Amino acid sequence: MTPSVYLAVPVMMLLTLVQAAVLPYFPILGLTPQLPFLVALAWGLLYGPEEGVVWAFIAGIFLDLFSITPMGVTSLTFMVAILAVTWIGQALPSSRVFLPAVLAGLSTLLALFFQLLLLQLLGHLATLQTAVFLPSLAILHAGLILPVYWLIYTLDRIFRPRRVQI
Repeated sequence: MTPSVYLAVPVMMLLTLVQAAVLPYFPILGLTPQLPFLVALAWGLLYGPEEGVVWAFIAGIFLDLFSITPMGVTSLTFMVAILAVTWIGQALPSSRVFLPAVLAGLSTLLALFFQLLLLQLLGHLATLQTAVFLPSLAILHAGLILPVYWLIYTLDRIFRPRRVQI
């Protein structure tokens, strides 16, 4: 187990509380961004698919505690979306601006579409009206991933500087 798991639990707990208690009162263009998902995605883009999936699992479990979906559905959808997108991101040339934005939009579409599909298969009410918000939420996440990604990248450079060999 990597040490980042010990960091993931309190960070995701705090972000989930903010997600459930604060963000619904401050919607952006009528939508509420999913901060735990964005942080898990940014972590996966910076540290690889394995760590991204762990952070996605923890984020999903905490979000399921505050939602009416069956336990584990959010975790599974987050893990699948972040795993797929981080694999795609590793195959593409690295970029600190364009790539995170595109991958955030793609992963949002994957996660929410897969979540709607799972809820339909499990017999829970998931209407197509919720699918109308998918493109706008994907665009919102594409814009919001950049500050999250750059913040995690900057904190990584400050707290874990790289050794220089001569």
